[in-house]
Amino acid sequence: MCRMSRITGKSCGGCGYDLTGLDVQGVCPECGCYHDAWTGEGIAVKGVMEKHRRGDWVVRLFQTLGLLFMALFTLGLGALFSWKAQNYRPMILTGVLAAMFLASAVATGLSLRRL
Repeated sequence: MCRMSRITGKSCGGCGYDLTGLDVQGVCPECGCYHDAWTGEGIAVKGVMEKHRRGDWVVRLFQTLGLLFMALFTLGLGALFSWKAQNYRPMILTGVLAAMFLASAVATGLSLRRL
């Protein structure tokens, strides 16, 4: 019985890299994990990497929502302090902080498209 010497349609269990065309036994060129297609060692089970990507997406979504909440909370505190002090300086400082939170939320939100 002859076994194939190249992998077809398998991916790395460590990083999800497509191992098609590589030797049946070796290391992943992406992450360096050992794989053996004959025994299944280091080969991803169908659907495992999709679950990781879905989990990453949920984490990024909560990060984005948290950063948006922090921006609104910071603006609210600035408005409250400005109203109490009858001065505009607290609003300027908290506005700058809120802008930083908002920029972080936008950057995190944009990364959701890549996952």
